[in-house]
Amino acid sequence: MTQPKIAVIGAGIIGRTLARQWTAAGYPVVFGARSPDDASLIEFATGIGADRDTINNAISSADVVLVAINGGAMELAVPAMAAALGSKIVIDATNTTGAATMNSIGLISEHAPAAKVYRAFNSLGWENFANAEYDGVNGDMLYAGPDGPDQETVEQLISATGLRPIRVGGVTKSDIVDNFTKLWFTLAFEQGLGRGVGFKILTRDIKEAG
Repeated sequence: MTQPKIAVIGAGIIGRTLARQWTAAGYPVVFGARSPDDASLIEFATGIGADRDTINNAISSADVVLVAINGGAMELAVPAMAAALGSKIVIDATNTTGAATMNSIGLISEHAPAAKVYRAFNSLGWENFANAEYDGVNGDMLYAGPDGPDQETVEQLISATGLRPIRVGGVTKSDIVDNFTKLWFTLAFEQGLGRGVGFKILTRDIKEAG
């Protein structure tokens, strides 16, 4: 199966960490940036085998779009890239801290109604994307979004980081994913567990008493 091309919008630590993991797994990656000729981005992208382009050109050339910019910039960024998003798979990894809603699912869906929007890669620190192993056990990534073939693609990208994908439901369940973001911040900083803290969902079959 042909691996989808991924446009990473945002060349910060989240975007760069995920791009490194995906190129290492064989996925073609292009950074979409306001300054694609930035020296730091050129060095990093060249080092991992990724391409660079303007934001809309990168989106237009890709099958999947990861949006990993500052959440506060989404109000201006989404309308500008809406036409290029079209009906592509869009992963919202942004967090608008302090707002009533942390995610930008509604904003993306309003301006790019044909896009298949997922909420993922927002509830853990970048360190967990770089190394998903916790004392021999790989962590989980909770995400929300539509089921079907596009879900399989998103789960492949999550799995490429070493994390196990756990779908909590459609986009209406995005707030549940965001609650894990709040939990992560609470445990990592308020409770002093550090940025390496992660999540693991445990399941087992329960036999009814007969």
